[in-house]
Amino acid sequence: MLTVNPLMNYNNERTPGESSTEMIEILLFSLGGQEIFGLNVFKIREVTELSQVTQIPGQQGAMNGVISLRGQVLPVVSLGDAIGMSTGEPNSKMIISEFASRSVAFAVTDVDKIIRVPWSDVKPPQKYDSEEGSVFGVVMLEDGSLVSLVDIESVCHRVLPEKDATPVTTGFELNKAGPVFFVDDSIVARRKISEVLDTMGLKHSHAVNGVEAEQKLLAIASSANQNSEELEERVSLVLVDEEMPIMDGCTLTRKLKGDPRFKNIPIIMYSSLTSEENARRGIEAGVNIYVKKFDSTSLSNAIGQLLAHA
Repeated sequence: MLTVNPLMNYNNERTPGESSTEMIEILLFSLGGQEIFGLNVFKIREVTELSQVTQIPGQQGAMNGVISLRGQVLPVVSLGDAIGMSTGEPNSKMIISEFASRSVAFAVTDVDKIIRVPWSDVKPPQKYDSEEGSVFGVVMLEDGSLVSLVDIESVCHRVLPEKDATPVTTGFELNKAGPVFFVDDSIVARRKISEVLDTMGLKHSHAVNGVEAEQKLLAIASSANQNSEELEERVSLVLVDEEMPIMDGCTLTRKLKGDPRFKNIPIIMYSSLTSEENARRGIEAGVNIYVKKFDSTSLSNAIGQLLAHA
């Protein structure tokens, strides 16, 4: 059953421990037309009326300009244009999103309300007619309507690429390290992680959601056992995204750590939710290191730290 909360001058201020890792709160909004879209509330700082936007030289595509909000200059991105779903209707609201130490104002047609659902209700999207990697999941409402959940990190990574991209740290002695397994629902994130692992000279395989990851990892463990091999020779390290459809990263981690076969397999969790509270939940679930998503330096350092003496 969905729990629906009204949206009244939304400002995201939550106390530690307030929200379960197995639930997701979603802000519903419109880009014009009949389709319903959603954003993870944990990545939203506030929702406000669309204010005066200052255009900047050379802006193009979905970039609308910048605004000054309480002394902070924020880029303004037309979300409809960014995901290829613009209907031409004017935008009237701004969703101020904050994640991975970045703040961005997303212009949308209108906002509706907040719903709270289990992560298990978030299903992978079918083939979607939008920019690649823009939607990471779909939720069905009580009336049968579908909500497309926007992958805001992938949108930002594509529309507002960071100029000072973090380099991959190399030089670790990883000759004896076995393959790395990672799981992420974002195609953009999977490409970035693959680049890091390739640069470090590590073999790897992956899954696109928590359930698939659990199934693949258990199959690998069973195969290793049948062939009298050490599991570490098949999987030396697991990388998990915190937010995923069907099964989130904390749930997957707890399941793996509850299996004696994975007792000695280290786990790195990465996320755009970089608060101390999120990191604490990851560590409590059993992860060894918690790092910021799309930070190649932090990820490669964490990998090297765990595998250098493997």
